[in-house]
Amino acid sequence: MASTKADVEKEMEAFRAHQGEMQKLVTARQSMIAQVNENGMVKQEMDLLEEGAVIFKLVGPILVKQPLDEAKANVQKRLDFIKTELEKVQESMNEKEKESVAHKEKIMAMQREMQAGAAEAAQAAGQAAQAAQAIAAQ
Repeated sequence: MASTKADVEKEMEAFRAHQGEMQKLVTARQSMIAQVNENGMVKQEMDLLEEGAVIFKLVGPILVKQPLDEAKANVQKRLDFIKTELEKVQESMNEKEKESVAHKEKIMAMQREMQAGAAEAAQAAGQAAQAAQAIAAQ
């Protein structure tokens, strides 16, 4: 299969697209890690509270009283959800990384093929030039 410059460019575009998707996943992952840290700190603070402590939840512009057990359960559910989503993002990142590596290897193989073809053409041209000089010398 003779690789052309257009084939390599097309493969490069696919590689760049994967890199862009990877960047989006990295950003999402960082955001989720920050959310896990924030919610983890909230959970730690709630664990320090005594039973019967008054907890308020911000709902729109007002603070609403909320039972401590319910608040702890909500924070734990949020943590579980974020961790599950974080795992999904990590799996997606691993898949995209594998695809990127495959694209990179394909591009490198195409470039090696093009370089080998160019070297063969240069060698053939050199031999043809030597043959022409030998004929001209006679």
